[in-house]
Amino acid sequence: MARPLMQHGVGQLEEMFAKAKSDPKVLKQLEHELQYRQVPRAVALLAEVQAAMYGGTPAAPSAAAPAQPFATVSALPPQQPSLWERPPAAPVSAVPPVAQPRPAAPAVRPPEVPAVEKPPSRPVPVMPLEEAYKALKTTPGATWESIEQTRRMLVQQSHPSRLKSLGAERRAQVLLEARRVNAAYAALARQRTDGA
Repeated sequence: MARPLMQHGVGQLEEMFAKAKSDPKVLKQLEHELQYRQVPRAVALLAEVQAAMYGGTPAAPSAAAPAQPFATVSALPPQQPSLWERPPAAPVSAVPPVAQPRPAAPAVRPPEVPAVEKPPSRPVPVMPLEEAYKALKTTPGATWESIEQTRRMLVQQSHPSRLKSLGAERRAQVLLEARRVNAAYAALARQRTDGA
């Protein structure tokens, strides 16, 4: 069954109930919607709606779960402690437990792990500033934001998803151009930080 009253708050549902206590269609819609809600106000309102529908007095609002008409309610499973409650303490016995001595563990040295050597890092090639500006397709008067944006755009062309359809030779060219663009960007960044 659809839930036409899903968007309404509990306060709006209470107002609907107050206006249409004798309309069975509205009461049925309210009952259906309130069965999905667990807040105390909604549970209390459900009890009132059911009392109006089936006759009788509403259940106490502190009830853990609303009573369903013509259905037997089984005992609820015990609740887990909430996140912030402490678990119940274990009973304390009068006789303290006797500590058992632990056997000494044999002295075993863990196997030595060979040191992992880092691959030799390639030095960033030093690029003249004029060539760096050409590689980034920009000018010395350009803002740093535009230089960063241009670099990002040029390097994105070497993204693996774009390289899938290229042949091996063209892929190598695109990757080489991306390295050249990154080297140009590094040269301009060094010039910018050293000159600043």
